[in-house]
Amino acid sequence: MIAALAPFLIAITGSLAARVMVALGIGVFSYAALNALASSVVSAVTSSYSGMGAFPLAIVNLAGGSQVFAILTAAIITRASLMAVKAMRPI
Repeated sequence: MIAALAPFLIAITGSLAARVMVALGIGVFSYAALNALASSVVSAVTSSYSGMGAFPLAIVNLAGGSQVFAILTAAIITRASLMAVKAMRPI
């Protein structure tokens, strides 16, 4: 009984190990690249945001502009990460 299950278990663990290694590799690479990209975008938007006049800045703050920017940045980074993982999936 155990001898019959051994090839099946080896096939599952080998596939699982390969997927985990790909996910970890993509995660580290994606984090490093996207962290640098997000930092530059955030600094550019922050400098533009602080350069606005008092009245438009108050309107943007009342409308939740900083929260909108944070949500959009997170969505873009998540999408880029998923695209990178999907590109490496056949491995």
